[in-house]
Amino acid sequence: MKQTQNKHDMNIQKLEKTMNLLEKTGLNWEVRKEQFTHASGMPTPHYGIFRYEQGADVPTSCLGSVKDRYRTFQNFEMADTLITATESLGIETERGGELDGGRKVYIQAKLEDEYVGKSGIKRYITCLNSHDGSSSIAFGSTNTVVVCQNTFFHAYKDSEKFRHTASAKERIENAIQQFRQTMDLDKQLFDNFKRMAEIPTNDNVVKAVLNSMFKVDVNKAGIDDISTRKNNQMHQFAQAYDIERQLEGDTLWGLFNAVTRYTNHMVSPREEDKKTEYLMTGTGYDINNSSYDTIMSWILNNTESKLYSIA
Repeated sequence: MKQTQNKHDMNIQKLEKTMNLLEKTGLNWEVRKEQFTHASGMPTPHYGIFRYEQGADVPTSCLGSVKDRYRTFQNFEMADTLITATESLGIETERGGELDGGRKVYIQAKLEDEYVGKSGIKRYITCLNSHDGSSSIAFGSTNTVVVCQNTFFHAYKDSEKFRHTASAKERIENAIQQFRQTMDLDKQLFDNFKRMAEIPTNDNVVKAVLNSMFKVDVNKAGIDDISTRKNNQMHQFAQAYDIERQLEGDTLWGLFNAVTRYTNHMVSPREEDKKTEYLMTGTGYDINNSSYDTIMSWILNNTESKLYSIA
Protein backbone atom coordinates (compact mmCIF):
# COMPACT_ATOMS: atom_id res chain seq x y z
CA MET A 1 0.00 0.00 0.00
CA LYS A 2 2.82 2.37 0.94
CA GLN A 3 4.67 1.53 -2.30
CA THR A 4 1.53 2.35 -4.32
CA GLN A 5 1.18 5.68 -2.50
CA ASN A 6 4.84 6.56 -3.14
CA LYS A 7 4.40 5.78 -6.85
CA HIS A 8 1.26 7.93 -6.94
CA ASP A 9 3.10 10.81 -5.25
CA MET A 10 5.99 10.52 -7.72
CA ASN A 11 3.57 10.62 -10.64
CA ILE A 12 1.93 13.74 -9.22
CA GLN A 13 5.33 15.41 -8.77
CA LYS A 14 6.31 14.52 -12.31
CA LEU A 15 3.02 15.87 -13.69
CA GLU A 16 3.53 19.11 -11.78
CA LYS A 17 7.07 19.42 -13.09
CA THR A 18 5.89 18.84 -16.66
CA MET A 19 3.08 21.38 -16.37
CA ASN A 20 5.44 23.93 -14.78
CA LEU A 21 7.86 23.52 -17.71
CA LEU A 22 5.04 23.96 -20.24
CA GLU A 23 3.83 27.11 -18.50
CA LYS A 24 7.34 28.50 -18.13
CA THR A 25 8.16 27.96 -21.81
CA GLY A 26 4.78 29.03 -23.23
CA LEU A 27 4.15 25.53 -24.60
CA ASN A 28 0.99 24.72 -22.64
CA TRP A 29 -1.16 24.20 -25.73
CA GLU A 30 -1.98 21.27 -28.00
CA VAL A 31 -2.28 20.43 -31.68
CA ARG A 32 -5.01 18.46 -33.42
CA LYS A 33 -4.93 16.79 -36.83
CA GLU A 34 -8.20 17.57 -38.62
CA GLN A 35 -9.17 16.64 -42.16
CA PHE A 36 -9.53 19.31 -44.81
CA THR A 37 -12.77 19.25 -46.79
CA HIS A 38 -13.86 20.78 -50.09
CA ALA A 39 -16.45 23.58 -50.02
CA SER A 40 -18.98 20.96 -51.14
CA GLY A 41 -18.30 18.95 -47.99
CA MET A 42 -16.25 16.29 -49.79
CA PRO A 43 -13.25 15.15 -47.67
CA THR A 44 -9.74 15.49 -49.07
CA PRO A 45 -6.67 13.26 -48.44
CA HIS A 46 -4.99 16.18 -46.65
CA TYR A 47 -5.12 17.15 -42.99
CA GLY A 48 -4.37 20.36 -41.15
CA ILE A 49 -2.39 20.62 -37.92
CA PHE A 50 -4.35 23.13 -35.84
CA ARG A 51 -3.18 24.85 -32.68
CA TYR A 52 -5.58 24.93 -29.74
CA GLU A 53 -4.93 26.89 -26.56
CA GLN A 54 -5.83 25.19 -23.28
CA GLY A 55 -9.61 24.86 -22.89
CA ALA A 56 -10.37 26.39 -26.30
CA ASP A 57 -12.90 24.88 -28.73
CA VAL A 58 -11.70 26.94 -31.69
CA PRO A 59 -8.13 26.82 -33.08
CA THR A 60 -5.97 29.92 -33.11
CA SER A 61 -4.01 28.92 -36.23
CA CYS A 62 -3.24 26.21 -38.76
CA LEU A 63 0.41 25.21 -38.43
CA GLY A 64 0.74 23.07 -41.52
CA SER A 65 -0.68 20.45 -43.88
CA VAL A 66 0.09 16.71 -43.62
CA LYS A 67 -1.04 13.34 -44.92
CA ASP A 68 -3.10 10.79 -42.99
CA ARG A 69 -0.07 8.81 -41.78
CA TYR A 70 1.34 11.79 -39.85
CA ARG A 71 1.07 11.43 -36.08
CA THR A 72 1.10 14.48 -33.85
CA PHE A 73 3.55 14.65 -30.96
CA GLN A 74 2.12 16.89 -28.27
CA ASN A 75 4.17 19.42 -26.32
CA PHE A 76 3.10 17.58 -23.15
CA GLU A 77 4.47 14.27 -24.50
CA MET A 78 7.72 15.97 -25.47
CA ALA A 79 8.18 17.67 -22.09
CA ASP A 80 7.22 14.55 -20.11
CA THR A 81 9.60 12.36 -22.13
CA LEU A 82 12.55 14.75 -21.92
CA ILE A 83 12.13 15.42 -18.19
CA THR A 84 12.18 11.69 -17.44
CA ALA A 85 15.16 11.12 -19.75
CA THR A 86 17.28 13.96 -18.41
CA GLU A 87 16.57 13.15 -14.76
CA SER A 88 18.01 9.68 -15.32
CA LEU A 89 21.18 11.33 -16.71
CA GLY A 90 21.52 13.82 -13.87
CA ILE A 91 20.86 16.91 -15.99
CA GLU A 92 18.04 19.44 -15.77
CA THR A 93 15.43 20.28 -18.42
CA GLU A 94 14.79 23.93 -17.76
CA ARG A 95 13.83 26.07 -20.75
CA GLY A 96 12.33 26.13 -24.24
CA GLY A 97 9.92 27.98 -26.48
CA GLU A 98 8.24 28.13 -29.88
CA LEU A 99 9.35 29.28 -33.33
CA ASP A 100 7.24 30.72 -36.13
CA GLY A 101 3.98 30.78 -34.19
CA GLY A 102 4.40 27.22 -32.91
CA ARG A 103 5.26 25.53 -36.20
CA LYS A 104 8.38 24.40 -34.38
CA VAL A 105 8.91 24.04 -30.64
CA TYR A 106 12.04 23.31 -28.62
CA ILE A 107 13.04 22.24 -25.12
CA GLN A 108 16.55 22.53 -23.70
CA ALA A 109 18.49 20.69 -21.01
CA LYS A 110 21.36 22.43 -19.21
CA LEU A 111 24.89 21.02 -19.28
CA GLU A 112 27.87 22.19 -17.22
CA ASP A 113 29.46 25.45 -18.34
CA GLU A 114 32.65 25.23 -20.40
CA TYR A 115 35.60 27.55 -20.99
CA VAL A 116 37.19 28.12 -24.41
CA GLY A 117 39.92 30.64 -25.17
CA LYS A 118 39.17 33.60 -22.92
CA SER A 119 35.43 32.99 -22.59
CA GLY A 120 33.00 31.09 -20.39
CA ILE A 121 30.25 29.33 -22.33
CA LYS A 122 26.72 28.26 -21.34
CA ARG A 123 25.80 24.87 -22.86
CA TYR A 124 22.46 23.24 -23.63
CA ILE A 125 21.20 20.16 -25.43
CA THR A 126 18.25 21.20 -27.60
CA CYS A 127 15.39 18.99 -28.75
CA LEU A 128 13.51 20.54 -31.68
CA ASN A 129 10.09 19.30 -32.84
CA SER A 130 8.12 20.35 -35.92
CA HIS A 131 4.32 20.71 -35.77
CA ASP A 132 4.07 21.68 -39.44
CA GLY A 133 5.29 18.33 -40.73
CA SER A 134 8.45 19.81 -42.22
CA SER A 135 11.03 17.78 -40.30
CA SER A 136 11.59 15.00 -37.80
CA ILE A 137 12.40 15.54 -34.14
CA ALA A 138 16.08 16.50 -33.92
CA PHE A 139 18.70 16.99 -31.23
CA GLY A 140 21.53 19.52 -31.23
CA SER A 141 23.91 21.67 -29.18
CA THR A 142 23.19 25.26 -28.22
CA ASN A 143 25.97 27.32 -26.64
CA THR A 144 26.24 30.96 -25.65
CA VAL A 145 29.53 32.79 -25.07
CA VAL A 146 28.91 34.66 -21.82
CA VAL A 147 31.04 37.77 -22.41
CA CYS A 148 29.35 38.71 -25.70
CA GLN A 149 26.13 36.63 -25.64
CA ASN A 150 26.88 35.05 -29.02
CA THR A 151 24.66 31.99 -29.46
CA PHE A 152 25.46 29.09 -31.80
CA PHE A 153 23.04 26.24 -32.51
CA HIS A 154 24.46 23.12 -34.13
CA ALA A 155 22.11 20.30 -35.15
CA TYR A 156 23.38 16.74 -35.52
CA LYS A 157 22.01 15.42 -38.78
CA ASP A 158 23.67 12.02 -38.37
CA SER A 159 22.03 11.20 -35.04
CA GLU A 160 19.33 8.55 -35.00
CA LYS A 161 15.84 9.94 -35.52
CA PHE A 162 13.60 10.16 -32.48
CA ARG A 163 10.59 7.86 -32.94
CA HIS A 164 7.61 9.66 -31.45
CA THR A 165 5.32 6.85 -32.65
CA ALA A 166 6.81 4.46 -30.09
CA SER A 167 5.31 3.64 -26.70
CA ALA A 168 6.02 5.91 -23.73
CA LYS A 169 8.64 3.47 -22.40
CA GLU A 170 10.35 3.22 -25.80
CA ARG A 171 10.27 7.00 -26.23
CA ILE A 172 12.04 7.50 -22.91
CA GLU A 173 14.68 4.86 -23.71
CA ASN A 174 15.19 6.43 -27.13
CA ALA A 175 15.42 9.93 -25.63
CA ILE A 176 18.06 8.79 -23.12
CA GLN A 177 20.07 7.28 -25.99
CA GLN A 178 19.68 10.49 -28.01
CA PHE A 179 20.84 12.65 -25.11
CA ARG A 180 23.89 10.48 -24.52
CA GLN A 181 24.77 10.54 -28.20
CA THR A 182 24.25 14.31 -28.42
CA MET A 183 26.35 14.90 -25.29
CA ASP A 184 29.19 12.91 -26.91
CA LEU A 185 28.86 15.00 -30.08
CA ASP A 186 28.76 18.16 -27.99
CA LYS A 187 32.08 17.16 -26.41
CA GLN A 188 33.54 16.78 -29.93
CA LEU A 189 32.19 20.23 -30.77
CA PHE A 190 33.96 21.76 -27.78
CA ASP A 191 37.17 19.89 -28.58
CA ASN A 192 36.97 21.60 -31.97
CA PHE A 193 36.33 25.00 -30.36
CA LYS A 194 39.41 24.52 -28.16
CA ARG A 195 41.43 23.56 -31.20
CA MET A 196 40.28 26.78 -32.90
CA ALA A 197 41.47 28.75 -29.86
CA GLU A 198 44.98 27.30 -30.27
CA ILE A 199 45.44 28.10 -33.96
CA PRO A 200 46.37 31.56 -35.28
CA THR A 201 44.22 32.86 -38.08
CA ASN A 202 45.51 33.88 -41.53
CA ASP A 203 44.23 35.62 -44.66
CA ASN A 204 43.35 32.39 -46.46
CA VAL A 205 40.90 31.10 -43.87
CA VAL A 206 39.41 34.57 -43.37
CA LYS A 207 38.78 34.80 -47.13
CA ALA A 208 37.27 31.30 -47.11
CA VAL A 209 34.86 32.34 -44.35
CA LEU A 210 33.93 35.54 -46.21
CA ASN A 211 33.26 33.49 -49.35
CA SER A 212 31.09 31.13 -47.33
CA MET A 213 29.12 33.92 -45.64
CA PHE A 214 28.58 36.31 -48.53
CA LYS A 215 28.93 34.05 -51.60
CA VAL A 216 31.60 36.37 -53.00
CA ASP A 217 35.04 35.23 -54.17
CA VAL A 218 37.10 37.94 -52.49
CA ASN A 219 40.19 36.75 -54.37
CA LYS A 220 38.65 37.70 -57.71
CA ALA A 221 35.92 40.26 -57.07
CA GLY A 222 36.70 43.95 -57.25
CA ILE A 223 34.81 46.62 -55.33
CA ASP A 224 32.64 47.28 -58.40
CA ASP A 225 31.66 43.60 -58.62
CA ILE A 226 30.13 43.54 -55.13
CA SER A 227 26.68 44.99 -54.52
CA THR A 228 26.20 47.87 -52.09
CA ARG A 229 24.22 45.58 -49.79
CA LYS A 230 26.99 42.98 -49.62
CA ASN A 231 29.60 45.70 -49.16
CA ASN A 232 27.66 46.96 -46.15
CA GLN A 233 27.32 43.45 -44.76
CA MET A 234 31.04 42.80 -45.15
CA HIS A 235 31.77 46.11 -43.44
CA GLN A 236 29.57 45.02 -40.51
CA PHE A 237 31.43 41.72 -40.32
CA ALA A 238 34.77 43.59 -40.30
CA GLN A 239 33.52 45.55 -37.28
CA ALA A 240 32.54 42.29 -35.56
CA TYR A 241 35.93 40.79 -36.35
CA ASP A 242 37.79 43.79 -34.88
CA ILE A 243 35.82 43.42 -31.63
CA GLU A 244 36.40 39.67 -31.34
CA ARG A 245 40.10 39.93 -32.12
CA GLN A 246 40.41 42.23 -29.12
CA LEU A 247 38.44 39.77 -26.96
CA GLU A 248 39.85 36.44 -28.19
CA GLY A 249 43.03 37.35 -30.09
CA ASP A 250 44.05 36.50 -33.67
CA THR A 251 42.84 32.91 -33.51
CA LEU A 252 40.32 30.84 -35.42
CA TRP A 253 38.15 30.96 -32.31
CA GLY A 254 38.17 34.75 -32.56
CA LEU A 255 37.23 34.46 -36.25
CA PHE A 256 34.33 32.12 -35.49
CA ASN A 257 33.10 34.41 -32.72
CA ALA A 258 33.16 37.26 -35.22
CA VAL A 259 30.72 35.25 -37.34
CA THR A 260 28.36 34.60 -34.41
CA ARG A 261 28.65 38.24 -33.27
CA TYR A 262 27.65 39.32 -36.78
CA THR A 263 24.60 36.99 -36.87
CA ASN A 264 23.57 37.59 -33.25
CA HIS A 265 24.00 41.34 -32.91
CA MET A 266 24.27 42.96 -36.32
CA VAL A 267 21.83 41.34 -38.74
CA SER A 268 19.40 39.31 -36.61
CA PRO A 269 15.81 40.50 -36.01
CA ARG A 270 15.34 42.62 -32.89
CA GLU A 271 12.35 40.67 -31.55
CA GLU A 272 13.64 37.93 -29.26
CA ASP A 273 11.42 35.16 -30.66
CA LYS A 274 12.28 36.01 -34.27
CA LYS A 275 15.97 36.24 -33.35
CA THR A 276 15.85 32.75 -31.82
CA GLU A 277 14.17 31.40 -34.96
CA TYR A 278 16.79 33.13 -37.14
CA LEU A 279 19.64 31.52 -35.18
CA MET A 280 18.07 28.10 -34.70
CA THR A 281 16.45 27.36 -38.06
CA GLY A 282 16.88 30.41 -40.31
CA THR A 283 19.56 32.30 -42.20
CA GLY A 284 21.66 32.89 -39.08
CA TYR A 285 21.79 29.14 -38.49
CA ASP A 286 22.97 28.58 -42.07
CA ILE A 287 25.68 31.28 -41.88
CA ASN A 288 27.00 30.10 -38.51
CA ASN A 289 27.14 26.43 -39.48
CA SER A 290 28.59 27.05 -42.93
CA SER A 291 31.35 29.15 -41.34
CA TYR A 292 31.98 26.50 -38.68
CA ASP A 293 32.32 23.83 -41.39
CA THR A 294 34.63 26.11 -43.42
CA ILE A 295 36.95 26.71 -40.46
CA MET A 296 37.02 23.03 -39.49
CA SER A 297 37.75 21.97 -43.08
CA TRP A 298 40.62 24.44 -43.17
CA ILE A 299 41.99 23.01 -39.90
CA LEU A 300 41.81 19.45 -41.23
CA ASN A 301 43.48 20.38 -44.50
CA ASN A 302 46.15 22.74 -43.17
CA THR A 303 47.34 21.39 -39.82
CA GLU A 304 49.30 18.32 -38.87
CA SER A 305 46.68 17.00 -36.47
CA LYS A 306 43.94 14.87 -38.02
CA LEU A 307 42.33 14.06 -34.68
CA TYR A 308 39.58 16.63 -34.95
CA SER A 309 36.55 16.04 -37.12
CA ILE A 310 33.54 18.16 -38.04
CA ALA A 311 30.95 17.21 -35.38
